[in-house]
Amino acid sequence: MEKYTIHAAQQFSEERFTKINIIRNKRSVVFLLNFLPGQHMKLHNHPVRELYLHVLDGSGVFILEDKEFPVEQGDVIYCQAKDKLGFTNTGEEKVSIYATMTKLIY
Repeated sequence: MEKYTIHAAQQFSEERFTKINIIRNKRSVVFLLNFLPGQHMKLHNHPVRELYLHVLDGSGVFILEDKEFPVEQGDVIYCQAKDKLGFTNTGEEKVSIYATMTKLIY
């Protein structure tokens, strides 16, 4: 067993959103995405990986393909490998999103 702390990964930058890895192994990676108000992540996907996103703090809008999904603290999003995903912090508070990305095994 290994123990990690999420608070250490809540690092913000005025220049752009941050992605801070917490755990990384052969099959998966756990990381925190941190956004200041107005910051965004462009649409992208992760071929052969599924993604789980848990909004820890704040609110914003996920863009999945061409649809918008408003989210707030406590919401969880699941993305398949084919999904193109983006995010914008539309609120006035900092946003931290706990993410788990796992390789698909066929």
